[in-house]
Amino acid sequence: MFGGRLAIIAGGGELPHIGMKEALAAGEDPLFLAIKESDFEPREFIDRTIPVHITQVGKILKTIKHEKIKRILMLGKVRKDLLFQKLKFDLKALSILAKTINRNDYPIFLAIADEFESMGVKVISQKTYLQSLLLPEGRYTPKKFSKDELKDIGFGMMYAEKMADLDIGQMVVVCDESVIAVEAVEGTDVTIRRGGEYTKKKGNAVVCKSPKSKQDERFDLPTVGIHTFQVMLESGCKTLCIREGETLVVDPERVVEFASKHKLNFSVIGKSGTKVLNGNQKKIPKL
Repeated sequence: MFGGRLAIIAGGGELPHIGMKEALAAGEDPLFLAIKESDFEPREFIDRTIPVHITQVGKILKTIKHEKIKRILMLGKVRKDLLFQKLKFDLKALSILAKTINRNDYPIFLAIADEFESMGVKVISQKTYLQSLLLPEGRYTPKKFSKDELKDIGFGMMYAEKMADLDIGQMVVVCDESVIAVEAVEGTDVTIRRGGEYTKKKGNAVVCKSPKSKQDERFDLPTVGIHTFQVMLESGCKTLCIREGETLVVDPERVVEFASKHKLNFSVIGKSGTKVLNGNQKKIPKL
């Protein structure tokens, strides 16, 4: 029915658990291959969890073969700076890294996927069991945007996509049609704080997060959640904009409730561009 058993290669955060629950609800028999170097916690799925080291790819491949895994879902956070730490990679990991054109995220993900494919194991889209986290275009908080705010949203989303296409990062912070901060290896939180540092007095910084223009759905879909808005609130950033159908929103109802309570703005931009963002406030769709 499903084309073989599913394993979720799990990093930190909520996405692996959401994926596991949705896979079980669909009738799958999934496993977690839990990366020890992340902050993953198995919780109620301890019986479905096999811990693995990110540096020991040979053992990961043996585990996949032993457990008769035929499909892989890659979910959760793994720190990008691990590649720059003094870790002892096994020979299989080193051979995969040697095949990459550089040490940016996408070439590494692609090389790993190619290794799985050579074993007859398919890496599937991250959206497969995360459909409930994808929102349609619109404004999800009460306050309408000013003309200047709409300009910043359009400007910021354009540059966020450019940075993603360059495989640098997925986020920029903008203000007055100027890029204030660009995400790289340091991650989302630090980028937001750095952007807010330079615009906090105005309190009108816009955080824009975007996938590549031709995003590979198997890897690293942009993700936001209530923590994103907590960091924005602390940093003086006012607005978050993401791209329709391409950015995952963890617990969207709580996100909208938190943003609205603290008078932050949350919008999702789609093919219609910024022109629909000042229409009626969107509700979280019921699945």
